[in-house]
Amino acid sequence: MPDVWFFIGLAMGTIVTGFCAVGSFDRGSASVRRSWDREHDARNRALVASQSAIRVVARPTADGALSKAS
Repeated sequence: MPDVWFFIGLAMGTIVTGFCAVGSFDRGSASVRRSWDREHDARNRALVASQSAIRVVARPTADGALSKAS
């Protein structure tokens, strides 16, 4: 009979450990996803800013004066 209780305890411990592992994995993947989203947003803002800076250049007009492109 003690062998039965040992296996019941082993099974319960395995189940609890499995739930803890799955919960940790889920929280970790959500954390990584949030940091990746923040990095993606920052890179996107930097790209838009650099493209905006490239677009604003001086170009000559028909009368020879310089104007900024919009």
